[in-house]
Amino acid sequence: MPRRSGNMPPMVRTRSTTAVPRAASGGAELPDPGRLVPLSPFDAFWVALPPVRRVFLFRSLPGVPFSNVVGTLRSSLAQVLPVFHPFAGALTYSPDSRALSIVLPDEWEGGSCGGVTFVEPETDLDFERLVEEAAEHDQDTLGQLVPDIRRDQLPAPVMAAQVTEFVGGGGGVALGVAVHHTAADGRGIWRFFEMWAAAAAGVEVDRVPAGSTPLHDRRLVRFHGDEELARLFLRQIAPNLPTIAPRQDPALDARRRLSRRTFTFAAPAVQRLKQRLAFAANIGTAPSTFAALAVHGWVSIARASGFADDAPVFAAFLADCRAYMSPPAPDTYAGNCVALCMASLSGSELAGPDGPARALVAVREAVAEAKRDPLRDLARWRTKFAAIPPGRAVILAGSPWFPAYGVDFGFGRPARVELASMNHDGEVVLVAGREAGSVQASVSIAAGKMQAFRDVFMAE
Repeated sequence: MPRRSGNMPPMVRTRSTTAVPRAASGGAELPDPGRLVPLSPFDAFWVALPPVRRVFLFRSLPGVPFSNVVGTLRSSLAQVLPVFHPFAGALTYSPDSRALSIVLPDEWEGGSCGGVTFVEPETDLDFERLVEEAAEHDQDTLGQLVPDIRRDQLPAPVMAAQVTEFVGGGGGVALGVAVHHTAADGRGIWRFFEMWAAAAAGVEVDRVPAGSTPLHDRRLVRFHGDEELARLFLRQIAPNLPTIAPRQDPALDARRRLSRRTFTFAAPAVQRLKQRLAFAANIGTAPSTFAALAVHGWVSIARASGFADDAPVFAAFLADCRAYMSPPAPDTYAGNCVALCMASLSGSELAGPDGPARALVAVREAVAEAKRDPLRDLARWRTKFAAIPPGRAVILAGSPWFPAYGVDFGFGRPARVELASMNHDGEVVLVAGREAGSVQASVSIAAGKMQAFRDVFMAE
């Protein structure tokens, strides 16, 4: 269960905790117990960072008991796990080889490494407030709806799921999923959600069209020097393996409380933003939807933070580089295959009237550089990011193509989909919105900046 401060009331209460081991009789089987999935440098980069924690909120369906919802989600997860077998394993470190791998469990009766932990709680949280777009939340509320798979030391579970019943008011259901980032990037995780939802809706997993089965073999992203680079990342990020707990910065305890809020840009608003940026930057073609929203988020956070000096303000984001590897990695590769992109402009540049145009040029250049050579500067990713002065980075995550509201587990489309793992002052997470062409942007920022940010971000 999520960690809770000592004075926080128990708003989420666990009813039961079990494990989902394998497909039902007749379904596909998981690979042999003990099988290793060696990890790549792209995976090792995430070893000590918090897991990805996603929440789907569904309104209760009349006449459908909560037990039926749980049964459907459990059985369909069991069907999908053989296809996404690394998700059923444990992240492990081998001192002999000094390498990370995911190990499938030897036993399926439960325990820390015995399949995927499946938690069933109830809560008296206000469902309607959680799905209300205008509502402002602190960082702990959504986190209670996702299982906590963080560990201070390896081995650590790759995945856990939590299905929570809202017992007050009109009811509702939350599906919370935690996945360790070493197992997959955003593209791989969303493919998992799509397949799980399809299985829950009655689609047989073994009928996945040929050529679209998720691939987990890390040899598909191998390159010269990759093993040494993976060891370099481990020395930089988790020098005391198997301990992975990051060193605590005393300043973090005193940081201002973060607040989060969700905004939706309708399709016409997205198009107007892209056209304005293209005109301002004097480019012939409109920027991509991601570039437009990334630029808008970067500029808005910088201005809301009052950055108007000559010190740099950084924008950091990830670019899918499957198509740009040599040889290219298949589209169906589900492991991590993303390049770290960074752009910077001074606070005064971002605050100026041509700030959005300058930011667009910088973002486009960072993306173009990643496409030209996704491995360029790979060994310096960690040190470059660590060198950013505190408070001067804007983290841009997700993608407007991630189908957050297109996953239907048989209960209708979600009322709200959110990323619970947002813990940075100045973070924007993008997913496709509910309506065609719209984009949802969830924002985490120091509470005192939220109103100023909203005024800039949503200004037409």
